[in-house]
Amino acid sequence: MERKCDKHMHDYLKVMSANTGKENRHDLKSMLGDIAVALDQSAIVAITDRTGKITYVNEQFTKISQYSAEELVGSTHKIINSDYHSKNFFKNMWATIGKGQVWKGEIRNQSKDGSYYWVDTKIVPFLDEKGHPYRYIAIRYDITSRKLMEEQIRKDAEVYRLITENSLDFISVIDREGRFQYLSPSHRNLLGYSISALKEESIYSLVSEKNHAVIREALERQAAIEKPIEIAVINKVGQLKTMEATLRLIREKGEYNNHFVLAMHDITSQKHSESMIRDLYDYDQLTSLLNRSSFQQRLKQSLEAAERSSTKVGLVYVNIDRLRHVNDSFGHEAGDQTLSILADRLRTLLNENEVIGRISGDEFAFTLSDAKDENAIEKIAHQIKEHLEEPIVINEKSIVLSISCGIAMYPQHAAQSTDLITKAEKALRFVKDHGGSGYKLYESGMATKNLERILLENELRKSVQMGNFKLEYQPKINLSREALSSVEALVRWDHPDLGRIPPDKFIPLAEETKMILPLGEWILREACKQALQWKKKGCPVRIAVNMSAVQLEEIGIVESIERILKEEFVDTDLIEIELTESAFANRIEMSDTIERIRKLGITVAIDDFGTGYSTLSYIKELPADTLKIDRSFIRDIELNENSRAIVKAIIMLADTAGLNVVAEGIESKEQAEILLELGCREGQGYYYSKPLPPKDCESMMIAIGSCE
Repeated sequence: MERKCDKHMHDYLKVMSANTGKENRHDLKSMLGDIAVALDQSAIVAITDRTGKITYVNEQFTKISQYSAEELVGSTHKIINSDYHSKNFFKNMWATIGKGQVWKGEIRNQSKDGSYYWVDTKIVPFLDEKGHPYRYIAIRYDITSRKLMEEQIRKDAEVYRLITENSLDFISVIDREGRFQYLSPSHRNLLGYSISALKEESIYSLVSEKNHAVIREALERQAAIEKPIEIAVINKVGQLKTMEATLRLIREKGEYNNHFVLAMHDITSQKHSESMIRDLYDYDQLTSLLNRSSFQQRLKQSLEAAERSSTKVGLVYVNIDRLRHVNDSFGHEAGDQTLSILADRLRTLLNENEVIGRISGDEFAFTLSDAKDENAIEKIAHQIKEHLEEPIVINEKSIVLSISCGIAMYPQHAAQSTDLITKAEKALRFVKDHGGSGYKLYESGMATKNLERILLENELRKSVQMGNFKLEYQPKINLSREALSSVEALVRWDHPDLGRIPPDKFIPLAEETKMILPLGEWILREACKQALQWKKKGCPVRIAVNMSAVQLEEIGIVESIERILKEEFVDTDLIEIELTESAFANRIEMSDTIERIRKLGITVAIDDFGTGYSTLSYIKELPADTLKIDRSFIRDIELNENSRAIVKAIIMLADTAGLNVVAEGIESKEQAEILLELGCREGQGYYYSKPLPPKDCESMMIAIGSCE
């Protein structure tokens, strides 16, 4: 062995002498020793015998492996094996060095504490006279940092690949001429185009012609489009997709310097939903006529046009006398068909420029802009009334209607649209009070109250003073967990002589007479008392209290709410205020009051959404926490695709605005399942529970585990 070592040493010295020009053997050995020391200090060195048993390790090896020299010498490299590499990996390595060839590669090892490290490895075999390896020297360099960086780059590249291939956004790089330099895979996945084909085109071949100018201007001026704009993009099959787009100039040095990043997001579904919502806001879903809110806006515009042209406009309010009897006798479906037929008749009888709307359940309104004077408008109204009263045949049954009309003239009776509506309503009320089935032009001083109304108003005043009211509570249920989320307080009037009087009969009267103010204060106080009582019993539940526009308009209403809660020792998170739709008619005036209520810590809900007052702009502008979908959209959701689409659009809009959604009027399991599938979070209705007295509601809470 010594002879073999001497031979190797002789060979090394011979090579070094040739390379350095030095012949002194002592100098060459000294130089060779310096090289060995330098290598030992900078590299991880291990020497093994031909079987792989370690015979020597340097200090660098012990540091990185965290094993001592005593632990390493005598063992094999299995001591630091990380099980990262396959058996074939090491089999090939041994096959190479076994042939006397140098092996190079990167290996992941495991240190004593279990951590991993990477080394760039070169294994040099030393051969005997027969050419067989008798020793191996492994020289390694720590490349852990580089491998970690490579792994991070690989992960980042994988994440980028996943993002670009699955993103719903469209990212491209274009030059100043609009030619594509890069396109994300979404152009292929979502638009159907071949990436290679698009690279031969420009952005102008993808975008609708109406958007060319704004893009061309930005590219030519090298100006960014930071604020998103809407552009139309044409997919492979010719469909237009609405995109929200931004354009940013690349100022960083590199391949795409002074190019543009065009980022587009597909908002086609959102625009479709908004369009559906706008139809919902503007039109009555049963008759497709303008709803109350839109009718008022269009009437105002009509009067403004009449003022400019110095012409007259007639306003006719129409009521179907005793429509309830049609519903009772033939069913609600027949009642709905009757309303649709009357709407069709109005569209047929009136000119296209007239404004027609469905104002409430059994009331319509329309303008007459061709009338020259009062006699002419009365004549036209009479003719329309006769046409509306012609028999209607539904399911082979003839229905004969009675129609009442109230008429007011612009500018004779009123100069403002709201005043004109009031005058027409008063004229209609006069007809109704005198038996209905007629028409009447507004007259100054016209009586609007009949005996029944006067009596009811007097009884309302006495009952408010005497406290002849009580509250019942209807649960709101979390649809996914089928657990109680909150309850709604509903006022009930049980008159000692007249019996139970429906809320839709006395609440409007209370608002008109402002008796709603003391009544509303009593309702809030009673709800607070009940909330505190339930909390003490271990049933903390939020109670929603309805509040009207009349109450919100009252000076000091916020202070009054705060005072009542403090006097009743109730936390604000146990009370929610539900605003009836009439509260949104003057949203600008109401916004400050609603915001102040929310700052108390009280949540605010928008009630009866979709019935005419609530509009898209209200939802975006008013500070609110919850949106309650009106029961009219839930009633036939399992049968009517249109109702389902509307509800879905409302839920999408609410999610966008960050609002919770509650569906009213759930009457079946199927309706509840559909609503949950559409993304609705909460619901209430007779399927879960009718409004309950406090004790019964408490029993229900205990039964379903809502109490601690």
